[in-house]
Amino acid sequence: MKHVCRVLRERLLVLVLGVVVAAGCASHVGLTEPCSAYTVPEHALKYKVQDARIEVQWHEEWVSRFGEKLPEPLPPQQNWQHPILSGRYAGTMHEDSQATDVSDFAGPTPNNTRVSYFHVLEKGKRLTGMAPVYTFLDDKTLISISFGRDAATLLVVDVTGEPMVIDQVDIPGRGSKMRDLMKKSGRLAIFRDTSGGAYSYLDAKGDMYVPGANNTIIRIPIRNRRIQRDKMVYLNLGHEVTQGTIVEAILSKDPKENKLTAILPDASGRVWFTSKYGVVGVIDPSERTEDDCPKIYATAIQLFAADAKIRKIFDPLPEGGEAFLRKLNQIEPGESIDDFPAIRKEFRELFLQDDKGFSEQIQNSFSVGRDGIFLLSNVALYKLRFNEKTKKIELDPKWAPTYAEGDLIYDNDHKIKPGHLNDGSGTTPTLVGDDHVVIVDNAPNHLHLMAYDQKNGALVSKVPIFEPGKGAVENSVVAYGKNLIVGNTYGYVDPFAENLTPGGIARIDFDEATGEYARVEGWPATGHFDAKTATPKLSTAHGLIYVYHRDMPAQGYHDWQLTALDFRTGWRVFSIKGYFEKKEFDDNVNIFVKRGSLGKKDYDRKVFNNLWGTFTFGPGNSVFIGAYRGFVRFSSD
Repeated sequence: MKHVCRVLRERLLVLVLGVVVAAGCASHVGLTEPCSAYTVPEHALKYKVQDARIEVQWHEEWVSRFGEKLPEPLPPQQNWQHPILSGRYAGTMHEDSQATDVSDFAGPTPNNTRVSYFHVLEKGKRLTGMAPVYTFLDDKTLISISFGRDAATLLVVDVTGEPMVIDQVDIPGRGSKMRDLMKKSGRLAIFRDTSGGAYSYLDAKGDMYVPGANNTIIRIPIRNRRIQRDKMVYLNLGHEVTQGTIVEAILSKDPKENKLTAILPDASGRVWFTSKYGVVGVIDPSERTEDDCPKIYATAIQLFAADAKIRKIFDPLPEGGEAFLRKLNQIEPGESIDDFPAIRKEFRELFLQDDKGFSEQIQNSFSVGRDGIFLLSNVALYKLRFNEKTKKIELDPKWAPTYAEGDLIYDNDHKIKPGHLNDGSGTTPTLVGDDHVVIVDNAPNHLHLMAYDQKNGALVSKVPIFEPGKGAVENSVVAYGKNLIVGNTYGYVDPFAENLTPGGIARIDFDEATGEYARVEGWPATGHFDAKTATPKLSTAHGLIYVYHRDMPAQGYHDWQLTALDFRTGWRVFSIKGYFEKKEFDDNVNIFVKRGSLGKKDYDRKVFNNLWGTFTFGPGNSVFIGAYRGFVRFSSD
C-alpha cells in the first residue's frame, strides 16, 4: 500500500493550484488529507431533454414605434480583463470577476425560437437537479453543476444541438435530508445555503475550481471537452473554516453550518475564499507547507475595521468595552485564524450576553478588481489585498480611515427581509470600471443603492430605490459603463409557494455634471416585472436587458417567461415563454413529491421556477437558466 501511495505521489505532476501534492491515497469520502488526489466512483447522471411549448410576443409599445426589429447594438463593455479568466466566455455566475452581469454574446430573439428543458431524472439524494452556475469552454461546451438534495454533479455538456452530457464527475453534496424539503423551515435553510459550488469559477485554461460543501477546494481540469480524472486534486480548508467558526459559540448550532461558499483568483493568481460566518483567506500557489501543499493564509472578517463596527452597532459600549477595543486595536488585522477563538470568546461575553443571534456573515460572492478584492458582509463593505512582504491579508490602507465615517458600515436593521437570504445586503459588490463599487443596503424601511469610490471607500451616492417597506435585493447590480440596473426580490421567500410580490426593476445612471447617481424616471417605460430571483442581465449585441420573471397575476403566477427590454428606452421589445401543458412534463417522481414540492396545481408549468438560480448568455443566441429539475435553454437562429 505504501508503494502504491508513493507511486501516486510521483505521478501527480499537476496539482492543486499548480503546486505538487504530497499526500495519502485519499478518496472522496472524508477527504481528510491536507491535499491529495480527488477520486470518486463514476456515475452516469440520468437526464432527458424536452422541447417546451412556446409563446413569443412582440410588444406593441415597441412595434408601434420601431416595427418588429431589434434595437441597435451597444458598444462592448470596456472593463479591465482578469488575466486568469476567459476574455470571451462567462467564467463566473455574474459573467466576470467584477460581477457586472454584462455579456457581449447575443441572447435569444423571436426568430425561430426554441425552449428546451434539460431535465434531471435522478431521485433520492440527487433530487432535484437545479443548475445555478454556467461557464463555457468554447462555443460548443457548457460547464455546469447539477445540485441535488444531498449530492451534486459537475457536468460537461455539448450544446451544439440538443444539450447532451459528454462527461461528468460527482462533487461533495450539502447533506440535506428529504424531510428538510417537506417543511417550510427546512426549505428556507436549504435555499439560504449558498455553499457547494454555486460560486465556482472556470479559468481560461479549462480548470474548474469548486468550493466543495465539505470545505475543500477541488480543481477539475477539463481538456478537449473531457475531465482529466487522474489530475483532479483537492485542498482541505477544514482547519481554517473550523477555527474561524462562530456558529457553535454564538448561535448554539453545529459548527458545520460555517461552510466554504465562494472562491475567485486575484490578478496575481492567488485564490481567495470566504465562508458563511466570516472566514476570509488566500491560497498562495508560490509557497508550500511541510505537507507540500499550497500555503494558506486565513483570518476573520470580524477583525477588520472592528473598532468602527463595534462603536456603531453597540452604542453605548458596555462596561469593559473600551478596554476590549484598546486590546483589539493592538492586534494587527490579518493575523492567523488560530488567534480568533480567544478574541471571539471575550467579544461574546462583553457585547452579546444573551443575544445569540448576532454574527457577521458573508453569504454572497465577492468581486475582483485590478488592485484588490471587494467583499460584502451583512455589516460592512471591504476592499482587501494580500501583502506580499508581511504575508498577511490586509484592508486597503486608503479605505481604513473611511470606516469611522460610517458609510461603509451600511444602514441595516439586521432583519431578514422577505426576499433576502440573511440579515444584510444580498448583493455581490459590483465594480463600475475602475471608479466605483456599488451595493444595495438593508436599511430599515427604504432601501438605497450605495456607490463608493474604489480608491478610498468614500461614499459617492446614496439613492433610494423601490417602495418603502417593499424592497429587498438578493442579486447583484448590473453595471454597463456607469449605467446601473437592479431588480427587486422582495417577497420571494419559499420557492415552493406562490410568493405574491411587488416586484420592480430600476435604472440608476451616473451624472457627470453632479458627480452623483440618480434614478432614471420612467424606466422601464411600460410593464411591471416580477423578477423574483434571477439577476437581470444585459447583452450588448442587441442592446437588450433580459429579465426572467412571472406573468402578471391575472395570467397566473405559474407562468415564467423571459422578457427583453431596450436598454436605452426601457420599452419592452419581446417576451418568450416556455411551458408544458398538464402532464406533459415527463417527470419520474410520484404525485406526493410533486404536491410536496411546487404545489398541487400547474406542476408542469411551475417547473420553470428558477429557485434562486441565475442565468447566463451562451454561444448561438442562447440563455441558460437554472430551473427546478435542471436548466432551461432559450435559443434562436
